[in-house]
Amino acid sequence: METKALDKPKSSWPTLFDPGWMEKFFNAPIDEFFSMGKIMNVPAVNVSETDKEFKLCVAAPGMDKKDFKVEAFDEMLTISAEKEKEEKEEKNGRYNRREYNYSSWSRSFTLPENCDASKINAEYKNGELLILIPKKEINQPKNVKSISVN
Repeated sequence: METKALDKPKSSWPTLFDPGWMEKFFNAPIDEFFSMGKIMNVPAVNVSETDKEFKLCVAAPGMDKKDFKVEAFDEMLTISAEKEKEEKEEKNGRYNRREYNYSSWSRSFTLPENCDASKINAEYKNGELLILIPKKEINQPKNVKSISVN
């Protein structure tokens, strides 16, 4: 039987026995302990439906209209955004800590067959991207009347 040593992780959860555990915990980025970097980069989306349309609301505060790209191709709707990094100097001259995230993200959704992809409309207002997908009428089978045989 072969014994293998496990590598110690680069960063570990602070323990109560570490004299500086409290400072490490509260001063470390949340990613260091929870590995939530990818989750935090993807915005939340609410999807609702009425008789006439589907509505997607994407929470994307701090973005501009020009940062978004919305595409409908085949049966997929892809929403992506990229916020360009702004190089602004702090009025005091430097930052002690900077946690703003300037990255990109993308979300894709399968379009239902009863939507009219040619009439999709998008609007960005108050930190929310609103996408309206109108429904089209699909050929419904005619009402069939059953006739009993005597």
